[in-house]
This record gives sequence, structure tokens and C-alpha cells, in this order.
Amino acid sequence: MYCAFLDASKAFDKVLHNGIYKKLLDRGAPVTFVHLLKNWYGNLCCRVRWNNVLGEPFVVKCGVRQGGVLSPYLFAIYIDDLIAQLKQSGHGIYIEQLFVGCVCYAVCFLLWVTKAS
Repeated sequence: MYCAFLDASKAFDKVLHNGIYKKLLDRGAPVTFVHLLKNWYGNLCCRVRWNNVLGEPFVVKCGVRQGGVLSPYLFAIYIDDLIAQLKQSGHGIYIEQLFVGCVCYAVCFLLWVTKAS
């Protein structure tokens, strides 16, 4: 058995905004929705608070919002092509017809398996 692990703990921070817009449009998302996201993410800026002192604002050029309700869905769309390529490669594990060669959301998967039993 061969295994490879990828630590994607900071993956939400690496999502390219233009990449997610293109993938959404390619999947038939409404253009108005993509424009809304472009406006939302295009004007995103942050500040760092350290010892109750706020730093200067800076523009956020990539990543999806941590803790955002929409963020896991945007990330899933963003990496969907990678998962499809893994599945087509012939590598990975199948449980019956379910491909589990790339478990991205292990907690959700375990909850699903528990509920299915």
C-alpha cells in the first residue's frame, strides 16, 4: 500500500480569486453571482490586532474568508479538477463505487459514514 499526504491546512488562504471566478463561470454559475463575489473579494482588506493595537490595513489578494459559510463550497469548486484528475489516474481507494482516494473533509466524510450506517 502506498500513501501520500498533503497538508492543506492553509489551503483556504491560497485560493486564487480569478481562478474561482473562472471555475464558477465554467460550471454555469450566474454571472451576477460571480460579479457579486468579485466585488466582495476585490475590495477585501484586513488589519492585524496585536496587544489591542491595530496595524495598517492591507489588501487581501487571494484566499477565501476563514469561517465564511460560502468558503468551503468555493474551495471545493476550486479543487474539484484536482480530485477529478486523481480519480481518473486509477490510483486511490474505492469503497464500493465511492472514490475516497482524496478525503478533503474527513470530518464531514466520517459524519456521513456514521449517518449512513
